[in-house]
Amino acid sequence: MTLASNSRLSWDSLLTAVHAWQLRPSEWRGSGVRERLLSQLAADERARYEELGTEAMRETYLASRVLCRVTLSRYTGAHPLEWRFGKGPYDKPILIEPDRFASLRFNLTHTDDLVILAVTRAGEVGVDAEETSRPVDVSLVARHFLSRRQEARLAKLAPRERAARFYEQWVLKEAYVKATGKGLANTIDRLTIDQADDGTPIAIGDCQFSLCRPDSNYVAAAAAVASCRAGSLYFEWLVASNVTDIALSYTL
Repeated sequence: MTLASNSRLSWDSLLTAVHAWQLRPSEWRGSGVRERLLSQLAADERARYEELGTEAMRETYLASRVLCRVTLSRYTGAHPLEWRFGKGPYDKPILIEPDRFASLRFNLTHTDDLVILAVTRAGEVGVDAEETSRPVDVSLVARHFLSRRQEARLAKLAPRERAARFYEQWVLKEAYVKATGKGLANTIDRLTIDQADDGTPIAIGDCQFSLCRPDSNYVAAAAAVASCRAGSLYFEWLVASNVTDIALSYTL
């Protein structure tokens, strides 16, 4: 996980790379910029923000929308308010305008105090993250979530390693489903994503994967269905450290 360098944030770099941008919504608490950041949202997004029932939900929603708009603008030079979004199959967010950036693909996820945006031009992309410190009955959940082959492999591991590998499989599968557009209910318990001895996920056909641990309490995965010309993809996990400054630098 690295801080972003502007030299890597080129439009063309996204043809063979997936950039996963991470943001902690709690960093904005008490900073006095929330109202100003709301001005970077579209009218329907501001209305949705007001409808959310808790402060935590509003905080996460604002962070995800600002991260998405500002990050896409980093690569394109478009104003954050130019972006218009819609929903594709299984309600996956898609880009509608500006159509001059139609090759751009993105996906968002959030869990607790973490928001991640994955962006690429290589093909369809998915990202997922989970908070891993909560206790979970791995054996029970694995019966409904993992394939029989994965469940058998998991049972051979020591308890701590078993929990870590379970969460890795969880986020890998979710990211795969988001990238491929396949329905979760029809895929998840039959899908096997193999991992090397060191945990590195192995591609399924033209779908490539990457795992990241932002810190000891989280695990995240990105998946991208690359076109033939993209070849082997470069996944980079980045810290979105100056989103607020960039967002507030745009004039309305």
